[in-house]
Amino acid sequence: MSNDSTFNIASTDQERLAAMRVVADAMEEGMRQGLHRDSLTVASFTVVVQMLVEVYGREAVKHLVAEMGARIDAGDFG
Repeated sequence: MSNDSTFNIASTDQERLAAMRVVADAMEEGMRQGLHRDSLTVASFTVVVQMLVEVYGREAVKHLVAEMGARIDAGDFG
């Protein structure tokens, strides 16, 4: 576990895209089972934040979250 404010992710762009597809497919499956998209989105975000804290530590995740507003404003997520 890293407690600094950097995320050293060694995956390739191809691996990240494949991982994103797996997550999107899981969410689509949840919707097919009758779960609401909003519920799935909030649950997924919560799980991801929990996993990030487990792997990188609270301080690193706090730093990441603090930077998210600027990235959202910049259009990084759509």
